[in-house]
Amino acid sequence: MVRIDSSQSGSVVITYPKDAYIFQPLQEATERHLGQAVKIFNTLEEANESKDNAKIVHIGEYEDLDHERLMTDPSHYMANSYIYRKSLIRKNYLSNTIKIYTSKNPTSILCKSFPESYNLELDYAEFLDDSLDEVYELKCELMENEQRSGSEQKTYILKPSMSDKGQGIRIFKTIDQLQDIFNSFEEDDTDDEDYGATSQEADGNGIITSQLRHFVVQDYINDPLLLSQYDDRKFHIRCYVLCSNNLTVYVYKRMLMLFSESKYIDPSTAELDDEGVIPMDGHLTNTCLQRDEKTVIEFGKSCLDDEIKTKIESQIFEIVEDLFKAAINVDKINFQPLPNAFEIYGLDFLVDSKLNVSLLEVNAYPDFKQTGDDLKGLIYELFDGVVKTSIKPFLQDDKSTENNETQKTENLENINQNLHKVLSVDNNY
Repeated sequence: MVRIDSSQSGSVVITYPKDAYIFQPLQEATERHLGQAVKIFNTLEEANESKDNAKIVHIGEYEDLDHERLMTDPSHYMANSYIYRKSLIRKNYLSNTIKIYTSKNPTSILCKSFPESYNLELDYAEFLDDSLDEVYELKCELMENEQRSGSEQKTYILKPSMSDKGQGIRIFKTIDQLQDIFNSFEEDDTDDEDYGATSQEADGNGIITSQLRHFVVQDYINDPLLLSQYDDRKFHIRCYVLCSNNLTVYVYKRMLMLFSESKYIDPSTAELDDEGVIPMDGHLTNTCLQRDEKTVIEFGKSCLDDEIKTKIESQIFEIVEDLFKAAINVDKINFQPLPNAFEIYGLDFLVDSKLNVSLLEVNAYPDFKQTGDDLKGLIYELFDGVVKTSIKPFLQDDKSTENNETQKTENLENINQNLHKVLSVDNNY
């Protein structure tokens, strides 16, 4: 094997299928920054058998990683995921993490940038009343809301804690509507058993209730920023966040705006559907649920003026910083960054009509395909930054401290600009 850089050696294992959306960006970034000094394998077994594998970086699905080796061999094995991080990626854990952190840090931006949340446990629709008794604050809030009328009524959003791709998300105003929602979930279950169809086939954002138990109820942000240039459709911002080692956090500044399929309708004026609940048309911005042409644009190239972009971006930086401070301080069991690991999260944000930014959720292994073919260059640049920032230093020889600045290209300088560091702490366990 020919070495062009004697300061680094080892193997990179990419166990994603070769036709996966991110395989080529990963492979090209690895070859560009590591060259022939590092060999690329498609299976961990091949890398283990190689004689030139002093260090291995494994990039693949969570289930394919060697978690035992990740914990026991930090000097020679690195992977693209932490083992424990559900305090961020499960919605009920996330709300609890933020609630505890903000109670101790009342000046944190998270106090105003995360919707009021309640955790609800429910096995079957018939036990909703019992479940609400366990979350008495929510029950009182809903009962008070029933006494309001028109625009004075608050709207709430229901999210299954462990679902993704918008599955099971509903909006409602009253306990009766919430009951109808859970009843409809169980009806979908019955249909599945009788006819062999999945809830997702019958309803693009359906769920199988019997497989779920934990839900989050939040205040619904019903005044999203709407842009006439995009037919007043609701959008959320998808932001990729790179966490490296234990712990440096970067925000990738090339963010996305993902638009709903149809025009936004204020829930206060929406008519109930046949099941007695508020239709989700115009409320869901997940592109995987859309049948027609998907609208995804790069935030930095949108019609928003520079002053508004800067205001939104600065809020996102601050929210991400405090979010990961919360993760490492509140629930050390369920978020454990490792010195030999890195991970990319997809964070979703909503901007309201007053330009206030709110965090919606944190996704591990985000669906990069949402970026689409037209913006795939954004993903190529992201993985360039990942390889340069997280992988190359791990493979670098411990004795080598020099960096050849003359080899840095203009593209690498851009990468440094677009990976914005928001947090760097020594978080040893």
